[in-house]
Amino acid sequence: MSVFFAVLTQNILPIALVASLGFALRRRFAVQPATLNSVVFNVFSPCLVFSGLVGSRLPGEELLGLAAFTAISVLVMGGLALGLARLLRLSRPEMAAVLIVAMFANGGNYGLTLLQLRYGDDGLSRGIVYFVASTLLFYTLGVFIASLGRLTWRESLARMVRVPAFYAALLAVVVYGLHIPVPRPIMSGITIAGQGAIPVMLIILGMQIADMRRGETTAYVWPSVGLRLLVGPLVGLVVAAALGLSGVGRSAMIIEMGMPPAVFSLILAAEFGLPTAAVARIVVFATLLSPFTVAATITLLGL
Repeated sequence: MSVFFAVLTQNILPIALVASLGFALRRRFAVQPATLNSVVFNVFSPCLVFSGLVGSRLPGEELLGLAAFTAISVLVMGGLALGLARLLRLSRPEMAAVLIVAMFANGGNYGLTLLQLRYGDDGLSRGIVYFVASTLLFYTLGVFIASLGRLTWRESLARMVRVPAFYAALLAVVVYGLHIPVPRPIMSGITIAGQGAIPVMLIILGMQIADMRRGETTAYVWPSVGLRLLVGPLVGLVVAAALGLSGVGRSAMIIEMGMPPAVFSLILAAEFGLPTAAVARIVVFATLLSPFTVAATITLLGL
């Protein structure tokens, strides 16, 4: 029990404090999150993706293993979400909404901060691999799925290739894989911009919580929350065992799989005409419950 409370107070409370600043800004000063969303989407997030992967010092074999974990876990969660959507007989937009919130966890502002607080730079570097791999999938497969809620597959592909982080991730893979040197001043500037992503995303998360309004909860909100928070870590546990992950890498990956849905799911939902109110409820409810489920996951699994 002491470990549970230690995780809550030492690892999760700092995240909640930063998010509370966003909550206060939204409620007290009516600051609009749209501009911050645009800055993170087009500048900070691509810079974090690029600097995080290019600056990684992980062994190539471990890096590939962590990337494989991410891809497999995301696809497994997608399969489970698809089964849930069909069981509940959801419409195409509702199905797309359930898929994106189940497949893509908040591995950036929430996950990376937690891993750094708990494991230091070792946890952060491995979390960045998850973040980069999941971001690449989010801005390709995620955009494709979200857009299929309203668009044809050809229109979905056209929208996907207009996302900035998509190119940042591909460029980072090329630079890292071919060991292409990046001039120090340029790399320093990109790194500084990338460091702004996490605190700003936490602020946005607080603003989203502030915008939460009472209303009717659709039938698939709570099943989606349970799938993300409870089934996600179990999927991570099985996939990590199958791939033979160990140490900090194993712990970091399982914790990332226990994160609530990505805040960017709200941006995709609004962009592609998905049921935004339902997605907002899933993200907010899961985020509010996640301190307890994540702390329980760390405690019960000895991470």
